[in-house]
Amino acid sequence: MFIDASVLAAMMTDENDAREFATRMQADTVRMTSPSTVAQAAIHVAAMLDLSFIDAGDAIRTFLTLVNIQLLATPPRAAFLALEAYECFGKGRHPADLDLDDCMAYACARYYRQPLLAKGDRFGHTDIDMA
Repeated sequence: MFIDASVLAAMMTDENDAREFATRMQADTVRMTSPSTVAQAAIHVAAMLDLSFIDAGDAIRTFLTLVNIQLLATPPRAAFLALEAYECFGKGRHPADLDLDDCMAYACARYYRQPLLAKGDRFGHTDIDMA
């Protein structure tokens, strides 16, 4: 499964649905995310927990190791998959209302042929398989 920044941030800040995400992650042995997803999650975690961006990034790096989430390179093709996603599901164009970060997560999940684990229902309005 490809893990979105919303899930990483929810788990790192112990949001109400953090345990549900942990349970869903346990069901899949393939867990991955991307550098831009980690950066986005770290920015959110830093704001929520009043940490520096570097400290939040270090905490997420440790978390990825502990729960066995691979940090994979964003493939060049993802740029074009993200543009296609934005064309179909982007803000102001579709009920999914995806922003660029959402489209990149969508693109990486699509490229790696993995279901997407994300918070909320915005991706449920797309054609991506959900974890």
